[in-house]
Amino acid sequence: MSRIRKAYEARFHALLLRLHARRVEKGLAWLINKAREDPAGSPTTRSLCRRYEHFKNQVKRWERRAHPASPPAARLQLRFLCDAGLGGLARWLRAAGYETFWFPDIEDAELLRKARQLEAVVLTTDSLMMERGVLRDGLIPSLWLPPVLVKQEQLALVLREFDLETREPRCMRCGGQLRRVDKETVRDRIPPKTWLWIDEYFVCAACGQLFWRGTHWQKIRQQLEKQRFSQIQNR
Repeated sequence: MSRIRKAYEARFHALLLRLHARRVEKGLAWLINKAREDPAGSPTTRSLCRRYEHFKNQVKRWERRAHPASPPAARLQLRFLCDAGLGGLARWLRAAGYETFWFPDIEDAELLRKARQLEAVVLTTDSLMMERGVLRDGLIPSLWLPPVLVKQEQLALVLREFDLETREPRCMRCGGQLRRVDKETVRDRIPPKTWLWIDEYFVCAACGQLFWRGTHWQKIRQQLEKQRFSQIQNR
């Protein structure tokens, strides 16, 4: 718990700096005490997460009033690099339309090197990694995700953190862009029953995977919309 609390203290600290707070340490102590008021009786991971989300939204509202002309983060060409334990999140971010990289069993040092090379935001559940200077000091943009969150909650948190909308999906396998293809050109790859009722098909430009808007696709889009609604409700 101490490592998780330390990670949240760093996040609260960063928000207080964005507010140009004069008494950062006093503000930090106040926020941690507010998390202790959770019905559970102590600042658990989820109570810290809720307090952080609430405070972050307050900071965002203040920044929008102070700088109304600032472009929203959704317009930025963000790309993400997930650590070794976030393969599921990588797939969901790709489905939401964002270029996302994931390398299984990658070492921390190599992950940070690739983040610089790819100019990607690091997503991690490892609080110790967040203590590395390049992440702590913002030299490489990053977001720490509480390890208690499930994939859908992780996705909602990323969407909220960067104020992102869902886009046209990318390949969930590799993250490549999907290109529409003529149905006849991929006839030998389409199951007979699917051929009868679906006319629109897509191929990943990177790995060649074939996609169509079947029931699986529809379920994914419904789940993404659900998380997007959760994102809006928390603003």
